[in-house]
Amino acid sequence: MISGDMGLDEAYAVARQNKAQADSDEAQLARLREEDPQLADRVAAQELTLQGAWAERKARVEEDLRQRRVATQLVCEVLPSLAQVRGTRTFALYDPELAPPGRAVTRKVIEHAATALAEMAAVWKERDLP
Repeated sequence: MISGDMGLDEAYAVARQNKAQADSDEAQLARLREEDPQLADRVAAQELTLQGAWAERKARVEEDLRQRRVATQLVCEVLPSLAQVRGTRTFALYDPELAPPGRAVTRKVIEHAATALAEMAAVWKERDLP
C-alpha cells in the first residue's frame, strides 16, 4: 500500500486473509497437538510443515485402520472354528501326517496359541468387550 501498488481496501482484505490463515494454522496445530503431539512437536521444531504433518497423520490413521481390519478378519476366521470344536473329538482325531506342509500342530504351537488366547482374553476384559 505504501508503494502505491494497492489501495487501502485491497490491503485491508489481504491483511484480513493473512490473519484468517494464521488463525486457521493455529487452530490446525492445536488440533494436531490433541491428535498427535509428536507430529505437532515436529511442526513446532520446523522439521515438518503443517500440511506435511497432516498428510503423515492421515497416512498413520489409514495404516492403523488397515491393520485393525486385517487383525479383525484374522481373529474372526480363527476363533469361531476353534470354539466350535470345543468338547468334540476333533483334537483326538488329529493326525500330524495329514497336516498340510508347514502347518503341523506341535506342543509349542499349542502353547503359543494358549498364550495368544490368554492375551486376547485380557484385551477383551480391558476393553469391556462381550
